[in-house]
Amino acid sequence: MGFEYDWLVVGDSDGAAHSASLAARWGARVAWILPQGETWRRRVCHELAIAQLRHSSSTADLAANWRLAEETTENLAILRSPATLALQGVDVRIGSVDFALQPHLQVRLREVQDLGLVRELRSRHYLLAPAPQPQIPPIQGLQETPYYHLNDLKPLLSGKLPQHLMIVGADPQGAVLAQTLARLGVSVQLLVGEPLVLPYEDPELGQRLQAHLEAAGVKVLSRTPVTQVRQIDDRIWVQAGSQALETDVLVLAEGWQGNLAGIGVDKLEIKCYGGRTGTSPNLETAQGGVYACGSLLGGYCDRELERYEAELATYNALVLPRDRLDYSSLPRIISTDPPIAAVGLTTPQAQRRFGDELVTLSLPLYQVDSCQRRGHLDGFAKLLVRPSGQIVGAHSLGDEAPRWIQAIAILMKQRSHIGNVATLPLPDRDLFDGFLRLWNQVWRQQHPQLHRLQQAWFDWRR
Repeated sequence: MGFEYDWLVVGDSDGAAHSASLAARWGARVAWILPQGETWRRRVCHELAIAQLRHSSSTADLAANWRLAEETTENLAILRSPATLALQGVDVRIGSVDFALQPHLQVRLREVQDLGLVRELRSRHYLLAPAPQPQIPPIQGLQETPYYHLNDLKPLLSGKLPQHLMIVGADPQGAVLAQTLARLGVSVQLLVGEPLVLPYEDPELGQRLQAHLEAAGVKVLSRTPVTQVRQIDDRIWVQAGSQALETDVLVLAEGWQGNLAGIGVDKLEIKCYGGRTGTSPNLETAQGGVYACGSLLGGYCDRELERYEAELATYNALVLPRDRLDYSSLPRIISTDPPIAAVGLTTPQAQRRFGDELVTLSLPLYQVDSCQRRGHLDGFAKLLVRPSGQIVGAHSLGDEAPRWIQAIAILMKQRSHIGNVATLPLPDRDLFDGFLRLWNQVWRQQHPQLHRLQQAWFDWRR
């Protein structure tokens, strides 16, 4: 029996849709199997609803806000619908699958429209790209207590908001939700077990964000793991560290994992580490010919991250297996107000790798002319640079932070010298000029003899 497909994608994520479309454009024979459910739509609708609320000053019509989010989600769904991808040459099927190893690696598909019939499909390579679903922590009493998670907020965001709300977890989307609801008048508590709100980002970003959250009215409790919850009458009691807290509504924001419902992988030789699927640097699992991306790898629930991993896996499987996973120049954006953006290593990571040689260039935004003119004074931008001038990390909190970091990420991908920030376009030239001034000061300190020769040249010309 030959191969029916070159590339068979399983899952309902943005990475899955991107991979199937990309492989079809390259001329491969592609199948995309979608499990039943509305996981992708729910996720996108929640993101849109929260984004719209961030720009709202009242809760006058939450139902209308939710309807608008649903309508926008439907418009986006058309762009990745089975009909659209079928026009691109992708064979789209909907149903549940089980992987089988005998007589050879294949999937057994039970389609929705014909559950009694099992079809065997064989491909040269496979991609596991399920949509992310929220992790539910093992908290005592949680099963008997009503709660929401980040993919199940419709009753909360489309009706009357509660007076008191508690968010448990350090996922960035939890911080975004906390800030949004606090500005709409809800009394919000944010509980994280880690020392800082954003434990995987640069510590300065976490400290600055916590200050903004508290300014918006959020009560942030760090180093406060939740061990038990109970519902007593109409209130929810939470045992957090040594404190007993109460709230009207509980929301969990403990991170994400791959939704493998309807995807049978039990027979595959796939290794998992702490809930994450182990892969080689080119994203191939221990089961040869099977690749994984997105939520199966852990980390942030980020659309651009999913697409990058899916594109890498597709290229390695169908073209040449030479590209390796590298997040060092991939920007990360968190949609708080003001937004947070970062790329590359954090300060602790860079210090562990480069020690005392690391150069940190930090610039408060009130020292930047363009920020003064726009009135965006509360924030900072920071570059982490090696003595050779190579940028290894960049972090910023500010209204223009995503644009700045994306520009820096391009230089990092090209492994450019920090002096090349002078070539970055307007309107933020003054910010990059500020970094060059700081770098020149450091350069003079590190190269005193060259600085003296430079000064002697100008003295001689006088």
